[in-house]
Amino acid sequence: MKTAYPSRKSNAYFQYNYFQRKPNFFSLLMYPKNTYVWRHYNAMLSFNPSSPPPEALEIFNMISPERWAVKRLDIAFDYSMPLHEGFLLPPPTSQRIQRVDTTLYYGAATAKCTVCQYDKSKQLTDVYGVKSLSPLTRVEFRFKPKLKPMPEYTFKDFESMSRYHYVPDTKALTGLRVELKHLTVGKSNWKQLERSSKDRIRAAVQNNVPDMRTIFLEHIEGDIEAFMLSGLKRFGINSINQLNSSLIAM
Repeated sequence: MKTAYPSRKSNAYFQYNYFQRKPNFFSLLMYPKNTYVWRHYNAMLSFNPSSPPPEALEIFNMISPERWAVKRLDIAFDYSMPLHEGFLLPPPTSQRIQRVDTTLYYGAATAKCTVCQYDKSKQLTDVYGVKSLSPLTRVEFRFKPKLKPMPEYTFKDFESMSRYHYVPDTKALTGLRVELKHLTVGKSNWKQLERSSKDRIRAAVQNNVPDMRTIFLEHIEGDIEAFMLSGLKRFGINSINQLNSSLIAM
């Protein structure tokens, strides 16, 4: 493996480090320098399952699924609608909501699940110089679960998604469109709304769209194991991507 994928640069935490950005991203870290980390795992593999490079799949298949555990998993919902036309209903519990430019972040950085809502078409232009043919909004769930073998993941591990509801086009919610648009673009703040306003919005949204976990399970046809091991599934205009997998070998 070292011959096929020579270490390219030093790393403060691993003795071996291979990183590839193009044509398809993946990285491989092996032999932790920290003895505590070594007791839990000895290799970390990161790649994009929606376009996995053959090299990453070759490495992944060298080790049985039972020995791979998820360190981070990103699942994205893409909608062919402008960002300002949509609205993401946060959980009823008190939660941190942070805005950076036009991007909304839900949940503390240390949480096991955080959510990011942003203009994907703008990101493609700003970062990659690619102009999107149509508006594109992304709602991205970022999981940092407790380490356990991949085949052992169940519906319960994605419970956090059930607390969110997304309306891609607020025109469907008569009488609420302007109010929801102001929340999305930052003209008003969800935390500062009166309880009665929150309850009214929550009832309307929940009656209009299913929660995100329900949508997720429908798209993967309820097959968690296949999703974890095979990655991407696309359906129609909207798509669900398994964006990033950081796996560790135990």
